[in-house]
Amino acid sequence: MDELAKMMRAKEYLDKLANGIDPISDAEVPQDTVLNQVRLSRCFCYVSDVLRQVIEQGGVVGKSAAKTAKVPFHITEDELARIEVSAQPLLITKFCEHIHSAIGDENRPKLSYRPLTDWLLAQGYLREEIVGNARRRRVGERGTEIGMHEEKRIGSDKEYYAILYSPAAQQFLLNNLMLILGS
Repeated sequence: MDELAKMMRAKEYLDKLANGIDPISDAEVPQDTVLNQVRLSRCFCYVSDVLRQVIEQGGVVGKSAAKTAKVPFHITEDELARIEVSAQPLLITKFCEHIHSAIGDENRPKLSYRPLTDWLLAQGYLREEIVGNARRRRVGERGTEIGMHEEKRIGSDKEYYAILYSPAAQQFLLNNLMLILGS
């Protein structure tokens, strides 16, 4: 049985379950079973509809690759050379916004902070610690050496450490941006 046939069979089963019918025996499911709960019935209907859409797309999950392919952020050496660091320490998200503004191309995808912080973590400029069930990134020893520092802040419900990038740390990131982006 090919994948599309499996999906069609699964959709049939979900439709029957949503209507209170055992998909194997075609008998009515007793009213007092968990399978007859309204929330489960709605869930079966929802998943059945998702499968219908996938089946209509020939078994392709989600939008076609042509529609979902994102153009990654890119920057030329000339554009990079024209970017001036901020005199103020910046959060990494503000640093990325600063780069986007300096390029001046509103149609270009924005630079995500994620590749920068992942690279900094891999190189030892940032470190991770576990606090409760959450992972927190903190400035590592090497990060302090390039001008990264933490500032304790209070959010809506808890304290956290904001990582700020001094002009020297911003310049360090600009100097390594092509390497970080794999350009």
